[in-house]
Amino acid sequence: MTESENPVSYKADITAAGDAIRRAIADADGPLPPHFLVEFLMSQWRRYLVLAHHRHGADSPEWREAVDLIRRLLFSVLPVTTVQERQALAKSVPQLITDLRKGAALGTIDAITLDIFLKQLGNFHFNKLDPQRPLDPVNPNEPSNTITMDVRDPRYRAILDQLDGVDGVEHIDM
Repeated sequence: MTESENPVSYKADITAAGDAIRRAIADADGPLPPHFLVEFLMSQWRRYLVLAHHRHGADSPEWREAVDLIRRLLFSVLPVTTVQERQALAKSVPQLITDLRKGAALGTIDAITLDIFLKQLGNFHFNKLDPQRPLDPVNPNEPSNTITMDVRDPRYRAILDQLDGVDGVEHIDM
């Protein structure tokens, strides 16, 4: 068997992508993101992360931008507790959508799947940006507003189980 006949291995890239998603969610300052966002990150955005890691490496601008987009997406769904946070979110959304579309094209994410996700994300953002909607309350004693995720909390179990299995190859069609 010649070198060109060897199948390409994405194992290290899949692991790096899964680690990046888990780390970004764990590092987010707020409650666990909505289920639709976690699903998108694990099933669709992870494909782009794998490709960026495989093609460009972990030290590349492409990889850093793909991982940074996860951070920005997670930031965009955090509770909005001040008018300034609402204004910052409104300013950040257009660039976020542009970058999502760019990454989706590079990661060969299905256009229909992306449109469904963007509709869900848009509805989520429109709700947060609605000036008639009261700002999210700040209650440091409320478990959903804690800074770190408590893995013992049963509300998080289903998503944590998915994150634990994020390295599974069956979720990525390359």
